[in-house]
Amino acid sequence: MAKGPRTVLPLPDGNPEPLTGGFKNELTRFGDVVLRLEKTTLASAEWELEAVRFLAESVPEALVATAGPELFEGGRIASILPFVEDAAPLDRENEAHRLELARLLARLHRRGLDWAGAQRPGSPGFASLDMTRNRWWDWTIVSKPAALVDAYEASVKWLSTPPSLLTGLVHGDVCRANVLTRGDTIAAVLDWEEARVDWPAWELASAAWEVCQSGDALDSGRATAFIHAYRKADGPGETEAFEPLLRLRLVADLLYSLTSRARGEPHDETYVEHLVRALELRR
Repeated sequence: MAKGPRTVLPLPDGNPEPLTGGFKNELTRFGDVVLRLEKTTLASAEWELEAVRFLAESVPEALVATAGPELFEGGRIASILPFVEDAAPLDRENEAHRLELARLLARLHRRGLDWAGAQRPGSPGFASLDMTRNRWWDWTIVSKPAALVDAYEASVKWLSTPPSLLTGLVHGDVCRANVLTRGDTIAAVLDWEEARVDWPAWELASAAWEVCQSGDALDSGRATAFIHAYRKADGPGETEAFEPLLRLRLVADLLYSLTSRARGEPHDETYVEHLVRALELRR
């Protein structure tokens, strides 16, 4: 049983099986369900549950917690989620996977525009984000390769007068590990810890980078097909600001990793080097 100050979360009997997951979470499988422990606030986790339930009405692939969130020992937040059987992470080399993700994002973003709730507690969108220090990074403590400095300064300037873009619920962390597939279809979208109200256009650019990159560069042919599939499925994210939003994705990812490194927290040094090279190629 997962016991916390407020309740007892229902876990079946059986041997716990640790699962690989993000750097910031602890995931343990108990048969057909997974216990997720994360360092967050109860208010943020409760917002997430409400938002994902809302999205799942149009995007049934959105994985909704079946119990929790609840306070757990050590100040962590516990939730119970279904375990997704016989599924594998999205393969960016699989064209069917890429196009299915584009169509799924279109559904998610259309539904997200109808969200009438508040912003996630403590999670501003990029339009109002403090670019010096926020919950993801601290510019004052990171190492600053030249390519990052140039891209960061360009992003700060662009965000000072951004275009008027639509806002709605977004997943916030579309990566291959968070999109599970069976065959050529998407079975589930996991890990909504970064969900918030933000620009669908940013998530479109971010997702295109995630699944259409080749080495350290964006494959323009794959990206064009990805965006076309999204637009054909009536995705609302604007494409006019694709380039500065893609740059913002790279800057945010690199600053997050460099901040983790500066704080002595887990990070992937190979990924840091990849992002630096990607920014150098876009200078």
